[in-house]
Amino acid sequence: MIELLIYAIGIALSFYMAWCLGANDASNPTESAVGAGVISMKKAILLFVIFAAVGGILLGPLVMKTVDRGLVFRENLSLEKVTVGSFTAVLSAGIWITFSTWKGMPISTTHSIIGGVLGFGLISSSLIKWDNFYIVLLSLVASPVLALLLASGLFYFLRAYFRKTRRERSNLVMVYLLIYILSFASSLMIFTLVLRWSAIESIVSSISAALVLSTIANFVFRKRYGRFETRRSLAYLLIIALCFSAFSFGANDMANATGVFVTPTEKLAGSPTFDTMFLLAVLGAVGIALGAFTWGYKVIMVSAYKVTRLDPLSGAAAEYSNAITVFLFTVLPTFFVGFGMPISTTHSSIGSLIGVGLAMRGLTGIDRKTTGKIVTFWGLTIPCVALISMSLFWLFSRVMVIP
Repeated sequence: MIELLIYAIGIALSFYMAWCLGANDASNPTESAVGAGVISMKKAILLFVIFAAVGGILLGPLVMKTVDRGLVFRENLSLEKVTVGSFTAVLSAGIWITFSTWKGMPISTTHSIIGGVLGFGLISSSLIKWDNFYIVLLSLVASPVLALLLASGLFYFLRAYFRKTRRERSNLVMVYLLIYILSFASSLMIFTLVLRWSAIESIVSSISAALVLSTIANFVFRKRYGRFETRRSLAYLLIIALCFSAFSFGANDMANATGVFVTPTEKLAGSPTFDTMFLLAVLGAVGIALGAFTWGYKVIMVSAYKVTRLDPLSGAAAEYSNAITVFLFTVLPTFFVGFGMPISTTHSSIGSLIGVGLAMRGLTGIDRKTTGKIVTFWGLTIPCVALISMSLFWLFSRVMVIP
């Protein structure tokens, strides 16, 4: 009975954290499309919810291992400490994210949950895997820098491409190839890493899936808009970027809501590890959807309109930069170290916006007051959440008399 109660509380807290993710991080894939005026906020949030759920359910388990097993030596902890530690990590992160969302600040939910895990790990006398922690910190610092540089480069490329008068066929081919590449990359990761198919089966299936998806996508665009003229092509590219970025977000950030519960859930329910993570990913997808539809607009308004002024071209450059950065950090490390890097999609997103702002107008293209406030919240995230987590773990340990 007690175990079921603990499990229920843990699931409730995990769902709360998923709600926080949807409320604060819905801006990351949607801000560029909304800020550029190519899609309404309501439609952007709907697309975010759909593709974040797909990415989280299919690829989210790849990163869950990092958050749960990658930072703390769980073998040194009793089931009681692991469970209470999971509670405090999620609750402390959720408190900080809720406060930041209320203030309209796009913060790193990845930083928040890592700060929560770090806090309970330190106070519980558990050993921290500092090597893994430093690797995660490196990826968190590198992601906005890479996104900034990539966004600037993509902006110059797209501006040079669309500056010339292009025939409709050229725009059609470019859009088709882009969708094909993104579909192929996503399909290959699913077939290889999730379904565990052989290399030949995965490649052949990915080629077929990409062919079908890109053909359908172009048919839908032509049916809806008619011609592939330049402005409409840019708008379509931006919507595609939103969908791919949301997919990458779900794959990377689902772990922030559910990753710390992999071990206690597995111990209490006795389910195989991957089955446990899959069920938690489904739960997280529902929570993210509710968060996006309730408070998502608060952060979107700041990111979309107050960091820099966007148009369809700069918005496309920023969104593709963010999506590619997150996807690369999620998938590529899996082949080398066995798990994805839980980077900050918020840092990548804001870094991309700053990159296109600098490329368009230099320092005058960035709202320094808004950007400075955002960066301040970034710097406070890990220490604040760690302190909250340590305080809550100490309090719960005394109340529950945990040895």
